[in-house]
Amino acid sequence: MKNFVQELKLNFILTALFCILCGAVLFVWPDMSARIACMVLGAILVLMGIIYFVSFLSTPSGTFIKQVHLVLTIVFVVIGVWILLKPDFVIGLIPVIVGIILVLHGFYDLQQAVFLGRAKYGFWWLALLFAGLTIVLGGILLWNPFEAMSIAIKFIGVFLVFDGVSELWIFSRARRITRQIRETVEDSMEESFRDRDDIID
Repeated sequence: MKNFVQELKLNFILTALFCILCGAVLFVWPDMSARIACMVLGAILVLMGIIYFVSFLSTPSGTFIKQVHLVLTIVFVVIGVWILLKPDFVIGLIPVIVGIILVLHGFYDLQQAVFLGRAKYGFWWLALLFAGLTIVLGGILLWNPFEAMSIAIKFIGVFLVFDGVSELWIFSRARRITRQIRETVEDSMEESFRDRDDIID
């Protein structure tokens, strides 16, 4: 179980870092050719799909998170391979594709925000805000109000960096709450055992 948690943590961190790295590159070099942007985006999506697939294999069967990882694996790999094979056709769809990814991430972060809220975490509303903003940013890209591709790519870079940073923050909060719950349960069990031993003595 400990190895599973560590692998899950690594997968989330790598995914978020890939988003931040990709976003930073697109923001710093917004005038790069659309073809290069497509190829880079396609490769990153395939890599993210592989990461989620590894997480899918290591997730216990019958869990909701396992189904989510399978869906994300299929979505990322299919879209990534499609971009790599048809870059010319996909150039105008870059904002839409990234918008779909952000919306998916936003809904996943929304699930984490609900978990934090149920766990009585004080700043659960901040996680909810981040999740909502991610969904909104994805919706903006789906609407695609940008006339120039270079401007769209620059905004995509900003949105991806925000998505990566917010996902790291939400995951760190959820992991801290999970650890606190586990420690509370363990302390309660130890206290129960001590009380039973005192009664026996």
